[in-house]
Amino acid sequence: MWKGSKVKVLVVDDEETVGLGMSEILKDEGFEAAYVISGSRAVEEVKKADYGIIFMDIIMPGMNGLDTFREIRKIRPGARVILFTGYFKDAADAISQGVREGMIDEFIRKPYFADEIIRTARKYAAC
Repeated sequence: MWKGSKVKVLVVDDEETVGLGMSEILKDEGFEAAYVISGSRAVEEVKKADYGIIFMDIIMPGMNGLDTFREIRKIRPGARVILFTGYFKDAADAISQGVREGMIDEFIRKPYFADEIIRTARKYAAC
């Protein structure tokens, strides 16, 4: 059985149930995971702690996922960012832009499956 990782994981989503759910899934797998509700809070959080993996919603009020990603890269250039959304049609342009800018390490579509989150976190924790 996999024993978790020393890699810190941050979950960023404006939907509290999604963010809390993802962070609990990761904690149950042995990750040290935290959750914040906005892009601006995510930027503040990565200034305080060395997060290696960040799961982030693309479509959020205020700073969207790509804007947040750009700011996080300035602070933690080595962090792996996995973007996700439930609004694929609305996010198509943002996803294309993210791919063009080399921002997207991986993309997950909501509703996600717990094993998808776990597999992705393990993959990047091993890097």
